[in-house]
Amino acid sequence: MTTCLADLEILALDCQATGSRPANGCLLEIGWTRFRAADHQGIPLSSITSHLLKLPIGVEIPQRISRITGIYQEDLHTSSSPDAVWSELFDVARKIAATNQNQKGKCPTVIHYSRFEEPFIRQLHSRHDSGSVFPFDIFCSHEIAKRLFPGLPRRGIRAIAGFFGHSAAKLKRCEAHVAATVVIWRNMVKQLADRYDVCTPDQLRNWLTETSAPTRAERTYPMNSHIRLRLPNQSGVYRMLRANGDLLYIGKAKSLRQRVNSYFQKSTQNPEHILEMLSQAGDLEVTLTDSAMEAAILEADQIKRYSPPYNIALRKKDRNLWFCSRDLRQFALTPDDLHRHGPLPSKQPLVSLSSIGDLIESGRIATIKDKNHTATAVTGIPEEYAPPRDVFQRGFQCFCQKHRRLLKNKPVWRALITIGTRRWRDNLAAAETVVSAENISRSGQTRAEIDETADARDWTPESVSDAIESVIKQCAHWIRRSRWLCLLSESTLAWEANHNPEKKIIIVFHKGVILERRVVVTGQALPLSPGYKTKFRARQQNLDLVTYDRLRVVTTEMRRLISEERRLELRPGLKSILRYEELSRALKWV
Repeated sequence: MTTCLADLEILALDCQATGSRPANGCLLEIGWTRFRAADHQGIPLSSITSHLLKLPIGVEIPQRISRITGIYQEDLHTSSSPDAVWSELFDVARKIAATNQNQKGKCPTVIHYSRFEEPFIRQLHSRHDSGSVFPFDIFCSHEIAKRLFPGLPRRGIRAIAGFFGHSAAKLKRCEAHVAATVVIWRNMVKQLADRYDVCTPDQLRNWLTETSAPTRAERTYPMNSHIRLRLPNQSGVYRMLRANGDLLYIGKAKSLRQRVNSYFQKSTQNPEHILEMLSQAGDLEVTLTDSAMEAAILEADQIKRYSPPYNIALRKKDRNLWFCSRDLRQFALTPDDLHRHGPLPSKQPLVSLSSIGDLIESGRIATIKDKNHTATAVTGIPEEYAPPRDVFQRGFQCFCQKHRRLLKNKPVWRALITIGTRRWRDNLAAAETVVSAENISRSGQTRAEIDETADARDWTPESVSDAIESVIKQCAHWIRRSRWLCLLSESTLAWEANHNPEKKIIIVFHKGVILERRVVVTGQALPLSPGYKTKFRARQQNLDLVTYDRLRVVTTEMRRLISEERRLELRPGLKSILRYEELSRALKWV
C-alpha cells in the first residue's frame, strides 16, 4: 500500500554555500529535520539539526555571503568536518527510508530550491560515500509553487512561507529555512490534495511531469482587491500585514487609495523586496492624517517603533548617531567640548575623511604597500571593488594637485570642508534645471549623488579623485544638515492647508518632538517653540536617532512643499521667520 503524502515521513533539508554551484563554491552550512505533514504541531528549532562545515584550506567566506547569511570566518572555529556531517545525514536518511513503505529504499526529501542544493549534496555524497546509491528522493517545493501559484509575484522561500503565514528570517541560515520548508510542505500537501487530488508521491511526480509551469501568468496577490479599492483618497499611513496579522511594511501617502493601489498596477516596477512583500500581504491597516507632512512623520515614528521586515529606510537596526571633533579625527556617541560636529548618521565617511587628512599631512601616499586597504579606508568602497594600489596612488595625487592651493593655505580639516562645500555647490549649479522633489531620496541625497558614490569596477585616476571628493562632499553635507536639524528641533513650522490659502497647519517642535499641532487662519502669528533659547550643545544632546530621522523626514517634506509652491514658514527664534524664498535656498544645502 502506498503511503499518502500527508503520512509520509519527510526530510526537510537546506544548504548554504560560498558560491552558486560546486564549481565556484563550497558547502558552508547544512541543516535538516524529519517530520510528517499530518503532524500539525510546529517544528521546534531544537529538533532541527544544523552544522557549519569546515572549508578547504585557503578558502574564505566572501563578504557578500557573510552579508546575506550572517556567517563570518571566525564562526567556523566550531565547524564540523564534511565527512562527519555526511555520515550523520546519511544515517538519518537511511532511517527515514526504512520507516516509509514502497519508496524504493530512498529518503523522501523536500528542498525549497533543489536546483541550488542538490549539486552540493551530490558532491558531498560522491566525495564521502561514492560506493552507495544517492539516498535522497528530492521534491522541490519551488517547482511545486510555480505550478500551484503561477501568478504570485515571487516564490522564494520567504515569499512562499509568508504566503502561508510563516515569518522566515531575513538572514539565509539553514535552521530558519528548514523550519520554513516544513511549513511550506505541510500547506502544499493540503493544497495538492484539495485542488488536484494529488495525494501520493507517485501522483505528485506525475503531476510535476504533466503540469508545466507557466512562463508568463497574470499576477495574482493574496490581498483581496476590495480591501485596497475602498481606501479613501486622503493622506495617511498604511501597514501591510500577513493574513495572520504579522506586520510586513509601513508606508505613507498623500492619497492612500492611489498609493496602495499603485503597487498592484501592471505598469508599476516594484523592487524585489516589495514584490516579495506583496506575495505575502493579505490585509491592510491605515491611519488617516490631515496632511502628507504628518503622514510622513507618523510613518518614520512607526517604522522605528515596529521595525517592519520590508522597510529598508528609517529602521533603527544597528545605527548610531555620532559626533566628531573639529579636526574630524576623533569620534564619540555624545557631544562635548571636543566633539562639536553632529549628530551625524554614520561614522564610516568620517573615518574615510580622517584617512584622507592623514594621507595629506603625512605624505604617505607614495609608500602605500597594501593593495586595496588604504583605498578602501579612503573611499569606503569594499575591498573587492576598490581601485588597485597604483591607480589609487595616481588618483590621490590628482586630487591633491587639483586642490593644492586650498590644502597649502588652510588647515587640512578646514580645506576639506571647503572642498566638500564647493563640490556640493557645483552639483547644485549643474542640476539647477533638472532637480525636482522626486529626485530627493529619503537620506536627503539626489539620485545623481547616489550614482556617483556607487561602487565602480573600472577605475582611473580621475574617477579615484572624484570618489574622494564625493566622500568629502557627503561629510560636509552631513555637518551642515546636523546644524539645520538642531535649528529645526526648537522651531515652529507652518504651511498652507490643502491648497487653502485661508488656513494653515502649524506644528511646534520642542526637543525634536511635536509639542503642538493646530490649524489656524492665515495671517495669524506663529507661536514660538518653548525651547527657542536652547543652546546648540543642548539641542545636540536632545537629538536621538528617532528625533534625528523624524526631523530629516520633515526636511524632505519641506522640499516637497517648496516644489509644489506651497506657502511655507519656519520660525526658529524670537525675531527670525524664514519664508518661501529663504527656505527654498536653505533646503538646497541641507
